[in-house]
Amino acid sequence: MIKKLLFFLTFLLLLSPLAKAEMKITEAGGIIYIKKTTVSELENIFKKHKYLRFRGLDDNAYPAIFLSTLPTDFSEIKSQKYRNELFIRILTPLALKINEEISNERNTLLRLERKFAQNGTLSSNETEKLETLALKYDVFTRLKGANRIGYLLENLKQRVDIIPPSIFVAAAAMESNWGTSRVATLANSLYKEKVWYTNEGLEPLENKDDGYRFKIFNSLIDSMRSFALTFNSNKMYEPVWLARALSAKRHDTVLGESIAYALATSSNLPNFAGILNYTAAFYDFMSLDLGHLKRINNNVP
Repeated sequence: MIKKLLFFLTFLLLLSPLAKAEMKITEAGGIIYIKKTTVSELENIFKKHKYLRFRGLDDNAYPAIFLSTLPTDFSEIKSQKYRNELFIRILTPLALKINEEISNERNTLLRLERKFAQNGTLSSNETEKLETLALKYDVFTRLKGANRIGYLLENLKQRVDIIPPSIFVAAAAMESNWGTSRVATLANSLYKEKVWYTNEGLEPLENKDDGYRFKIFNSLIDSMRSFALTFNSNKMYEPVWLARALSAKRHDTVLGESIAYALATSSNLPNFAGILNYTAAFYDFMSLDLGHLKRINNNVP
């Protein structure tokens, strides 16, 4: 009896890695969510939705296919060109989704601004929404009343704005070595975000005594959301905010290549702005910045 039990437990242990590797797909609101996929399985899904490249898509529409993590065998891809282009295809829909979320916040902010301009005040509910955005985007003032509202609106308008998808993708490519780094693989961290003086997080292989670890994210989009919040709240990025606002006045769409120069001091990587701009130009990332997210049609065969 004991031998049979041991055999059964051993059999379950042998099966458990296989069970963990099974792809999981859910769909909600026209978005396909994928967990634990292989490159081959992912390509089959992309093919079904005619997402075979990241440039030249009909109407610049990127299908709403969201991966929780990179494919389990992503780092085993031998062709660097194919791996990099797949990385772009995976991240672009996520970047566009985050920009939708930011756009919704900006629209709320602009509505509050119009209301304040008309009435000189905001309701308690409207003020609460404004204060919530101020807290999220790290805007602080000791001003009170109407002066406070005006200050928060003006400063938040500078911060709460979309980030060109080309910046999302190019920065992730540089910081994670196109998704092949240890930090990207084990922590879903695309931008090497750090946490300090804690046992939580992924321990670095080098500089272990420097007091930091790499933050672990539940998903790729969580890592990208965190990057977006830092981008739009940390004063280090103020030159980029100004460049973005200037570019928005000149063009209907803010292109990454038009603001990349302002990122010169935003990374520890040498010549970050130059390499980022080169990467975006080499892969023709303008198409990403002109893209929009397309919800999945359930009637696709």
